[in-house]
Amino acid sequence: MWRLVNMDEKKKYNVHKIALLGVLTAATIVIAILESFIPSIGIPGVKLGLANIVILIILYELGIFEAIIVNIVRVLVVGLVRGTFLSMGFFMSLAGAFLSLGVMILFYLVIKKFSIIGVSVLGSVFHVTGQILVAIIYLGSGYVVLYLPIIAISAIITGVLVGFTAKMIIKTGVIKKQKEKYNF
Repeated sequence: MWRLVNMDEKKKYNVHKIALLGVLTAATIVIAILESFIPSIGIPGVKLGLANIVILIILYELGIFEAIIVNIVRVLVVGLVRGTFLSMGFFMSLAGAFLSLGVMILFYLVIKKFSIIGVSVLGSVFHVTGQILVAIIYLGSGYVVLYLPIIAISAIITGVLVGFTAKMIIKTGVIKKQKEKYNF
């Protein structure tokens, strides 16, 4: 009997984690869609990457698997909502998201010598690198790589902004309190 009660409690806690991930996933989607309405800041295609604030928080506070799932769902849903699903822009976003998160996971887990801001900057730079690689393949021209230094500089700046913001939100302990309260 005790085992059944314990299992029920564990399910209850899992529901809280799923609900939190649902809210965070919705936040990444809404942020990404809203950000798409912000005009480019002088350099075509440059965005702030504000949805990555949430991805970083999930990576640091909830785990790798959760960050991967939320990132995939975000790219898919935003592509569907904006009508860019399976377009060049969608594949650029997908490649950027995968490469970025892969590098962030590598430097967060394996190398462990970078702060969250450093991990964010690396993620931002590799996001645009992934986008450039897709553009090279899609356009069939290596000249697109000439755009990389300009866009990488903006990626460093936005990466610092995103990393700093994620760090400040994590410092509030809002996710940590949820984890402690609901034991997940």
